[in-house]
Amino acid sequence: MRTAIKRSTAATAVLASGLQTALPALAGVLVLPLLVVLLPFGPAVLKPVRVLAGLERERAGRHLGYSLPEAAHAESGGRVRALWDPATWRALLWMVVHGFAGTFLGLLGITLWPAIVASATMPLYWWLFPPESFTGMYVVIRTWPQALTLPLLQAALYAAAVVWLVPVIASGQLRLARSLLGPNEAELLARQVERLTETRAEALESHGAELRRIERDLHDGIQAQLVAVSVRLGLAARALAAEPDSPAAALLQDARTGIEDSLGNLRSIIRGIYPPILADRGLAGAVHALAGGQRIPVTVRVPDDLPRPPAAIEAAAYFVIAESLTNVTKHSTAEHAEVALDGDGKNLRVTVRDDGQGGADADGGSGLSGIRHRVAALDGTARIDSPVNEGTTIEVLLPCG
Repeated sequence: MRTAIKRSTAATAVLASGLQTALPALAGVLVLPLLVVLLPFGPAVLKPVRVLAGLERERAGRHLGYSLPEAAHAESGGRVRALWDPATWRALLWMVVHGFAGTFLGLLGITLWPAIVASATMPLYWWLFPPESFTGMYVVIRTWPQALTLPLLQAALYAAAVVWLVPVIASGQLRLARSLLGPNEAELLARQVERLTETRAEALESHGAELRRIERDLHDGIQAQLVAVSVRLGLAARALAAEPDSPAAALLQDARTGIEDSLGNLRSIIRGIYPPILADRGLAGAVHALAGGQRIPVTVRVPDDLPRPPAAIEAAAYFVIAESLTNVTKHSTAEHAEVALDGDGKNLRVTVRDDGQGGADADGGSGLSGIRHRVAALDGTARIDSPVNEGTTIEVLLPCG
């Protein structure tokens, strides 16, 4: 019982607060024909409607427990587009429905509570007034039996309406505001995709920064320490050069060999995490250095005004080019290759061509599937064209936004 009363009280508060926007909406209905007529000549005439709709979204959001975003309006495109803006017509429809229904239901929700008290206490005072001046259940009260039954039945009816009907009406009023004044499902999905895209971009940027930090720590910390140890071991081995058969000399040589192997592995790990040359020389410089280290001639084409992409995109492009050139060297029997970079700040296009034997299978585990997976993780696209005896072309498009 206590829960029902609490729910009914909250629902009545919803309907009562709705009068704050219902009464202005009802007044707006009176000038609605004028607004519709003037809409093609100046969409700004609907600014009061949008302000009132914003107040309703705030009110509904307080009762729903979450904020209601505004529907997407046609901010550009001229008067004709504003005339056919669905969000505008939904706001006008809300104003009409809420103006009439919100006013009536708000007043009804407020008056039901005193009506319950008045009906329940009617047997106490009905006899003090002139005959036939009180009614119960739409029947004039003339006798005590009527006074002891009809008003109480009327009070029970009002109480039932407060307990069961008012919460349903209040919930419907909030749903009306959400459906007509908030974004539709397509807009919500678009906003969610945009929010997820921004969140993932931030996560990728943070991940790239963390990789660069790890690379610097390995390069400047552990690698430097291993080099220092190797130097000391070299000095110790030189000091024992007079005793070539000493077991200590053999152990020192084994230790130096192990450290040099560890340094080689560590450099490979550093290059795999985030190539230092990217941080030092950028993508263009890194690609030139990568091309210069191949056993076949590689032409690099990079515009001078190429915008520098985010770190995650830059690293992905570098690894795509590195993997592609590795495949050219190992499998294509090509005599020449070409790497081209192009972009406008929104997208980065990477193209790698060779004049080899072609016939590369992207699903055969040749490294091309790894390129596709790395690119797909960044919402990019990869096109692999490898006809037999006509070379291979790998074209990758990476979004930078």
